[in-house]
Amino acid sequence: WVDVVIERNRTNDTLRIFNNHLYTMNISAADSEDIARGQILQDGERVKSIVDRIANNSAIRAAHADTLKMVMNATTYPYVVCGDFNDTPMSFVYNLLADGMKDAFKEHGTGYGYTYRPMHGMLRIDYVLYSMGIEAFSYAADEGATLSDHLPITVSVKVK
Repeated sequence: WVDVVIERNRTNDTLRIFNNHLYTMNISAADSEDIARGQILQDGERVKSIVDRIANNSAIRAAHADTLKMVMNATTYPYVVCGDFNDTPMSFVYNLLADGMKDAFKEHGTGYGYTYRPMHGMLRIDYVLYSMGIEAFSYAADEGATLSDHLPITVSVKVK
């Protein structure tokens, strides 16, 4: 989940929040465990199945991200885009959505910044991005929370 704490500096401010969950990577817990142990490499059909799923689902996420970016570009208010992108910071999806935005983790986070537990502390797929007209002043991911396989993220922002 994503908490967005907003400090208002004027009355009648408007802030648009796009909270989203983009299409899954579709990697099961068993797949993740076998990948981590290196056991997946002995099963060529399973490797092909995983690679095909990742490729197909990446294309679906890219189409969803294109639509979201069009709506973001049409927004006249300062805005926050947050949620589970199901993609890494090196992906097309992240780079499309982050273009012209600030990433709360890059601005205020520390450490590696993983948000998805099953990949053994290696994968950041949950984000809080914000547009011009907004200032963030904190970022925290709660590693102690256990309600999800994702870490909850809290970011405090102020409309300038």
